Amino acid sequence: MKIIELCNMLEIQSEVQEKLIECEKHIDFKGMEQEIEQMKHPECWEGALERLKCLLRSDEDGMKILTCQLRCACDTYARYEELGISKEIFIATMKFFPRFLQDHKDRHGSYRYVWAWWAVRQISMVEYRIGELEYEMRMENDRHLIDIHIPADADMTIGKLRNSYLEALDFFKKYYPDFIGADMVCSSWLLAPSLKNVLPESSKIMQFQKAFDIGHMDVDSLGFMDWIYGSKDIPLEELPEDTSLQRKLKPYLRNNGKIEWASGKLISNPFYEV
Repeated sequence: MKIIELCNMLEIQSEVQEKLIECEKHIDFKGMEQEIEQMKHPECWEGALERLKCLLRSDEDGMKILTCQLRCACDTYARYEELGISKEIFIATMKFFPRFLQDHKDRHGSYRYVWAWWAVRQISMVEYRIGELEYEMRMENDRHLIDIHIPADADMTIGKLRNSYLEALDFFKKYYPDFIGADMVCSSWLLAPSLKNVLPESSKIMQFQKAFDIGHMDVDSLGFMDWIYGSKDIPLEELPEDTSLQRKLKPYLRNNGKIEWASGKLISNPFYEV
């Protein structure tokens, strides 16, 4: 598969595609072969990315590193085919790229790619989007764990979440049997207990929380600001009120309210009676 074919498959924005085509003409892929290959391996991620950025030099809008990562993703597609993982799961997983490109455009008025540090998970096939949720395999103290991530465009109705969870169980049973029975965990502002101060119990977020046993919490985290308002640096008086959540949360924050970054473990039979 060529990069342009992948772009069309993922419906990457035409303005971005034009930049990628130009980058592809000038990048010395052969001279970066080792770094590009190492992005496909979790144990090499960090060093490979740093060396690649140095080799690419100036890359203000991130289009050079995006071109390299899409080249990797073409190889990843071949690996999906070898394992028999569906094209639908590949597309859903790799639509990470256009989703975050569009998010930057919506927030800042231009396309810029700043998520290379995360995309290595999709490229190296340790993270998959299955239905509404993303599932990332990892090891911690010799334990198999699956991290649950919630994409911004996820439909968080209970039925959709239940289907995602059941499909994920089948997926790991078929393709990654070592992760059968692994604890599924989540770390997110969406699990913050203090959200009960601004949201009704019937809200999708509060219903989502009920599927987890909440453990560790970072009470002073400002991580929620990036996801809800787009930046940690906006003065409270200037917080936007474009969404219902933004409007509900703003007076709470101005009254010294806090939103924790919380971690939890998925309970048995989640998303049923929650």
